[in-house]
Amino acid sequence: MLFAPTRRLALAVLPAVLPAILGSSACRTAAPAPAAVSRAPSTEAGETRGPPTEPGWQTLAQEDGITVSSRPSEHSPLPVFRGVGLVNAPLPTVLAVVADAARHQEWVFSCSDSGMVQRRGPASGIVYNRTATPWPVPDRDVVLDIEVDVGAGEREVRVRFSATEHPDRPPVDGVVRMTYLVGHYHLWAEGEGRTRVEYQVDSDPGGSLPTWLATRGTREMPLQTLLGLRAQLERTQGQYTEQVEAIREQIRAR
Repeated sequence: MLFAPTRRLALAVLPAVLPAILGSSACRTAAPAPAAVSRAPSTEAGETRGPPTEPGWQTLAQEDGITVSSRPSEHSPLPVFRGVGLVNAPLPTVLAVVADAARHQEWVFSCSDSGMVQRRGPASGIVYNRTATPWPVPDRDVVLDIEVDVGAGEREVRVRFSATEHPDRPPVDGVVRMTYLVGHYHLWAEGEGRTRVEYQVDSDPGGSLPTWLATRGTREMPLQTLLGLRAQLERTQGQYTEQVEAIREQIRAR
């Protein structure tokens, strides 16, 4: 087991979600929101560790330094997918961008709507996300609960997300509500201002999907989302100074 039991705080962020659906993006810009994090299990201080090698995963693509793989799901007819690659930014900066729910439409593949549903406090919340799909396939949406585990020394972080329900976000006519989705962003500090990012999702999109769309989405969703994250980190250099400092202060305080 990678993580031992630890103190946790929920983080009101929107992950890149609705994984096996491929569609067009509809993006709109919003101002960055502060991120909050919590102490979590970690590697030893000074140690660099990347994603573990696990049996059962099949490599689907290797492109631009990103490896996409999948394995059968125990909960869905679609496979679990995973994308792993390096980004040129320190871990706290990557976390700040991932935590900025309002701007996920700028870089998360196929994200067409997102926002805060209920803020439980400075480090907790429920968020909504909608994924656009090609006509005539209905869009998918989901309400998510997100938590963040942060390791000692800012060297390892996992952003975990799972589907939930909220009365302020009932199902939308013409949109398929996803009731099963779990996943994470796992971040490892690699030194020299770089971070290794693992993005993994297991979901049941509900309804029916064309086989070609499901197959294509399994490959393109993790690949394009990680490529989008790289581009967003480049575009937003210097825009997350306050959020990064807030993350570091909360890490030091624990």
